[in-house]
Amino acid sequence: MLDLLVTLTPISLVDSLSLMPFAMVVLATLLSGPRPYVGSVSFLLGTALSYFASGVLIAFGLAGLIERVTASLVHRFWNPQAIDYWLSMVIGLALIVLGYRWAVARRERAERKDVSTGMTPAQAFMLGAGATIAGLWGALPYFAAVDQILKADAAMWEVLVALAYYNILFISIPALLVLIRAVAGKRADGLFTAVNRLLSVWGKRLLIAGMILLGLVMIADGVGWLFGHPLIPVA
Repeated sequence: MLDLLVTLTPISLVDSLSLMPFAMVVLATLLSGPRPYVGSVSFLLGTALSYFASGVLIAFGLAGLIERVTASLVHRFWNPQAIDYWLSMVIGLALIVLGYRWAVARRERAERKDVSTGMTPAQAFMLGAGATIAGLWGALPYFAAVDQILKADAAMWEVLVALAYYNILFISIPALLVLIRAVAGKRADGLFTAVNRLLSVWGKRLLIAGMILLGLVMIADGVGWLFGHPLIPVA
């Protein structure tokens, strides 16, 4: 069991680093808010518990299903049908419209000088859980960790302990931000407020620009397919 935990430690820490860009945005907002600890702990719990539950499902029966679905999606990506291109153009147009509407709404809020009330603990918990589940398809280190656990031929309780250990480490690096706030106290408020303002301005602008750019690429790919030369090469 100890050897298994040692093997899982570097995998989990690498996985934790992949969480940091998103977690830093959320935690900077929560830690500069009126209830910094309740909100940030709720977010981390939502992340860890949903990841743990997903690992349990994968370890006890969903691994084969996920493998089959992934293979099917990869085959469909390299062998697209006409409906895929039409759907791509529709989604691309929706992204452009959504990005434009978001930009307009953001500008109108700035003109009205609306003040954000922040997230409630329940909202922070759901954000952490929802984002974790939505990004599960790309959690390659986690799949590798579950594979190592299954190869160890461990008992059920050992599998659960190993997954719990993995997820504690998974949120450990983002949790350092909460620890910094707890140790530094009010002295850290200025830092988190500045980071929050920077991310709220440039983060949203980059997201909007990325949505519109992705929408344009998807439409260009579909239009290119209509003329026999799709933008993204396929088999």
